[in-house]
Amino acid sequence: MTFSERIKVYCKEQLEPGSRLFLSVIVTFFIYLLIKLQYNISGFDGHFLVPAFSTFFLLLYYRISDEFKDAKTDEKFFPDRPIPSGRLFLSDLKIMLVVVSLCGLVLNLIFPVALKEYIIAFIFVVAMGKWFFMEKLISNNRLIAFFTHAPVGYFLYWYAEVYILNIHNVNWSQPEQLSVIAFIVLPGISWEILRKTFLPPDEMPGYQTYSSLLGFKGSLLFAFCWVVITLLNNFILISLFEPLQGLAIPLFLLNLVLMLVILSHAIKPRLKNLKPLAEIYMALHLLLPLGVICYKAWKLNV
Repeated sequence: MTFSERIKVYCKEQLEPGSRLFLSVIVTFFIYLLIKLQYNISGFDGHFLVPAFSTFFLLLYYRISDEFKDAKTDEKFFPDRPIPSGRLFLSDLKIMLVVVSLCGLVLNLIFPVALKEYIIAFIFVVAMGKWFFMEKLISNNRLIAFFTHAPVGYFLYWYAEVYILNIHNVNWSQPEQLSVIAFIVLPGISWEILRKTFLPPDEMPGYQTYSSLLGFKGSLLFAFCWVVITLLNNFILISLFEPLQGLAIPLFLLNLVLMLVILSHAIKPRLKNLKPLAEIYMALHLLLPLGVICYKAWKLNV
C-alpha cells in the first residue's frame, strides 16, 4: 500500500476527520452566534472558521497521538486495527502530526487574534500525547488519565472563545467563559465514561475500563455524577445568557432522561453498553441550543 492509501484506510476506520471537522465547526458557530446575539452584533462573517479549523487541527493531533499511546494495547486487544494489522505505520502518523501541527500554527500566525491561547492549547495537546511526561504513573490507571486529560476541552474552546470575542472587541466574564466551555465539554465526559463501562461478562481481562476499576455500578454512578454536574451548569449558563432563555426545561428533561437511563441500566441492564444512547444525548445537548439560537439570529437578522 502507498502512503496515501494507508492514510485513507486510517481516516476511514479510525480518525474520521469529517466528524471532527463537523464538531469543530458547530461548536465554534454556537459560540459565534451566542456572542453576536448577546451583544446584538449585526452582519454575518466567517471569522469563526479560523478557530473552527484550528480546533479541528488540535483534535486531529490529539487523536493521532493516541495511536502511539495505545499501540501496545491495540496489538493485544484490537489486532484488526490499522497499526497492529500492518496497514498503517507509526512513521506515517509522525508525518501526519507534523502536517496538522504546521497547518494550525501557520493559520494562527496568519490570523494571530488569539495566538497566545492557541499556543497554550497546542502545548497542552502535545504534552497530553506524551502522557505529560509521566507515562508510568498515568498510563497504568484510567482514572488518573481521565482527570489529567479531561481539561483538553477547556483549552480548545477557551481559545475559540477568546478568538471570537477578540475579533468582535467584546468580553465575557470568567463565569460566562467557564459555563460555555463546561456546556460544550461536560456531555462528552459522560459519554467517555459510559462508552467504557461494560457488564462483567463483557470485560476483557487486562483491558482497563472504568467499570473494571470502579465496578459496573460504580462506573455508572461516576457517569451519573457528571450528568448532574452538566445539569447544574446548564442552569448557570441559562441564567447568564439571555439568548438561551427558554432552554432550561428542554435541557433539564434531556439530562433527566439520561439519568433515568443510567439508573435503569444499573438496576436491570438491557444493553451491552450505553455508548449509542450517550452519543444521541451528546448530539442533542449541543444541537438543540444551536437550533434555538440560529432561529433567534434569523428572526432578529443578526
